[in-house]
Amino acid sequence: MILSPEACSCPLVDEGASLVNTPVCSGVILFMALLEGFLKGRCSISTPCKRIEPVSSVDEQYDFIVVGAGTAGSIVAGRLSEDGNNKVLLLEAGGPEPIGVRPPSFYRNFWSQQDVDWKYRTVPANYCLDQEGQGCQWPRGKALGGTALLNGMMYHRGHKADYEDWVNAGAEGWSWEENLPYFDMTEGNKEIGTVVNGSYHSDQGPLPVKRFNHQPPFVYDLFDAINEAGLPVIQDMTNPATSDGFNIAQTFNLDGQRYTTARAYLSQKSNLHVTLNAHVSKVLTSTVDGETRAIGVQFYNKSGLLNTVYASKEVILSAGALNSPQILMLSGIGPNQTLQNFGIPVVKDLPVGQNLRNHYGITLSFIMTAVDNTRVLDWSALTQYLLTRDGPMSSTGITQVTGLLYSSLADRERNQTDLQFFFNGFYAECSETGQVGEKIGNNSASGRTISANGVALLPRSVGYLTLNSANPFDPPLFYPNYFDHPDDMVMIKDAARYLQGIFDTDVMKNKYGVKLDPSSTAKCDTSSAWSDAWLQCMAREHTDPQNHQLGTAAIGLVLDPQLRVYGVNNLRVIDASSMPTAPTGNPQGAIMMVAERGADFIKKDWSS
Repeated sequence: MILSPEACSCPLVDEGASLVNTPVCSGVILFMALLEGFLKGRCSISTPCKRIEPVSSVDEQYDFIVVGAGTAGSIVAGRLSEDGNNKVLLLEAGGPEPIGVRPPSFYRNFWSQQDVDWKYRTVPANYCLDQEGQGCQWPRGKALGGTALLNGMMYHRGHKADYEDWVNAGAEGWSWEENLPYFDMTEGNKEIGTVVNGSYHSDQGPLPVKRFNHQPPFVYDLFDAINEAGLPVIQDMTNPATSDGFNIAQTFNLDGQRYTTARAYLSQKSNLHVTLNAHVSKVLTSTVDGETRAIGVQFYNKSGLLNTVYASKEVILSAGALNSPQILMLSGIGPNQTLQNFGIPVVKDLPVGQNLRNHYGITLSFIMTAVDNTRVLDWSALTQYLLTRDGPMSSTGITQVTGLLYSSLADRERNQTDLQFFFNGFYAECSETGQVGEKIGNNSASGRTISANGVALLPRSVGYLTLNSANPFDPPLFYPNYFDHPDDMVMIKDAARYLQGIFDTDVMKNKYGVKLDPSSTAKCDTSSAWSDAWLQCMAREHTDPQNHQLGTAAIGLVLDPQLRVYGVNNLRVIDASSMPTAPTGNPQGAIMMVAERGADFIKKDWSS
């Protein structure tokens, strides 16, 4: 990978140029053209000399082939390439990271954009009914950086009890204490001693972790409401002494920008080849004297040509909890009956695609009738960001506020909170004119809209995914089976009632005039608001399908505790697929820990 001279230059743009009356963005096309033009002109944002230049063609053989350049795959490839004797190939189905994902405020702008998002949806069922028969939306990153380009960036390690559950499910050696060194290897916390305690965090890792530079003033009124509702406000979700409560989350960001593991772990090296727009269709295997091993992969390049590349040591699938199992099944590794149905020769009969787990819950929408519905992103906010990397564009609005609480079904003795809360609104979203105070829509008198999510972190319902066909370009079929277990509705109702208490406080009602958004409740208003029947209807109508899928090639079912595929040598799965049960919190920190451990397993195996 050799950087061209053009890659190490920025357009000459006046840092102080006036943007008054400049339309900040009007639809995706203008957003991409105008906003990215401004961002590319700031070298501290675009970092041209640090961006990965993919190879134009691959060699015939590498020591290690890593499939997927998302959260896990970037760590695995980066760590393996630290040894100059290792020749590593990293294959990514998408293209380069768009510059526009770096301002945190734009994290939703790339959802459903074909070049960056796989645009996956679940098979329609009796949930996510507001999607009008399309199934739940599951944004999944398809670019260098993976789904970390699309998420809210929150950092959390989960709780000790989560990893006790892993061990009980067959993940021997994955206890909290055994995982801690690998959490520390990733985290580069910038607020130890001020916001968080160094006993529960590390400042040594390459991935920066801190709170966003900006919080909308409403955040602090929201905390007043949380206090008024009798709920705790805490500093650190990872501190075991404060496992329940609300806070401003620490996130993966620095200098007002989103950080991904691709940005933190990958660099230009002669022994690391990165190939983009490489859609892997299968893992190649060979069976000699009854022993089967992985020997390489096949992938389609951007021109649609099929390529074959071999691995002398290992193939590592890090394509995520939805794509890694698809690749396994297309390679003949999966449920015997499924493979036979599609005419795929069976290499190994394993329950690939089963044990699909995800956090999910309810979305409740509100109108703040006492607040003008005006744009947050205007020319002044854009100028502030370009000059200082601060202001509304440097954060995710009120989405940076989260909370962890116990449901009525939780085991409090294990300090394992099983509910999480998210808030949505005050985004630095597109502006039509760029004027300060620009109204949103034609009827601004209705007030500002916000929403809140109450999520079950330990749902009892378990789903599965399966092949749609033997065509690698056909997306799998996803059956999350939401609400199959009655306990899930109990937990989600508990979460909704916590939110009811927060939004029924004096500060929400008197200062902001908060009320339920009638347009969101219309289909459930045959029952009285907040009744059991109303909450059940709202949960199925406005299901919140968190993008935290995992477990589809789990340790104990498909993998051994060193993340090796049962019965297939030289093949590992290192990503969220491997987690046997869900961590109780945002899973990206746990995924990174899994990747660090997986890379360490590989290094130790081959060094001996």
